[in-house]
Amino acid sequence: MTSLNGRRGFLRGLVSLPLIGGGVTLIGAPTAVAAPVTERLMREYANWIAFEHYRAQIELHGTMDRQWYELHGAAYRWHEDAAGKADLPVQAPSTRAALVLSAVGCDWREGGL
Repeated sequence: MTSLNGRRGFLRGLVSLPLIGGGVTLIGAPTAVAAPVTERLMREYANWIAFEHYRAQIELHGTMDRQWYELHGAAYRWHEDAAGKADLPVQAPSTRAALVLSAVGCDWREGGL
């Protein structure tokens, strides 16, 4: 048994243990998901972003009639900084697609809901 398989088996065993009076809480911020970047993943991510944008506009404005992108603020600076600095590699959306979808509970894999 390799150490990787041993670790997975150990973690799988921990997850299957009955808990008395509590649960398991993960702490820290995940930085990656062990999933290959596929066309399906990117299609699902693009669809999720589109629907998230739609729902955010409804929540902000009550309608889709008034939609815009503000070219200031932290979200804009995040993209501007990543694209505008030569010493920072511009990371493609595919590098975070699986993490974002997993974080919101969207199962994009084949057969997922």
